[in-house]
Amino acid sequence: MFKKLLFFTLTFALFALSICDNSIKITQTLSSAWEGHSTWNVVIENIGDKPIFGATIVAESGLSLERPDNLWSLDSLGNNRFALPSWITQNGGLKSFNGTHTFGYTNAQPTSAVFSVTDIRY
Repeated sequence: MFKKLLFFTLTFALFALSICDNSIKITQTLSSAWEGHSTWNVVIENIGDKPIFGATIVAESGLSLERPDNLWSLDSLGNNRFALPSWITQNGGLKSFNGTHTFGYTNAQPTSAVFSVTDIRY
């Protein structure tokens, strides 16, 4: 019985690890700030061992763009969802082990937005 329980636990743990994806790290740096606005540089880093050919970046909260061109170097998908530019796919993807892509935005708030990443395509 113990062996079956251990096998089940290990199988579940391996399955959980396989569906979890921690291959992208997002770092934001404040570039400038003035009268309730701020400009941010954002680095998306591939910390995994496979090239990334696409991903959806979601602004979960705190993103307040006064104009669509206040966010650059990502393709807009609507509803605060953005995609990596197509040229990344055309040039072999976001390289594994520390390949980066930088985008930026000017927020109509003094704080940064909160971003998450979904739909990663290898």
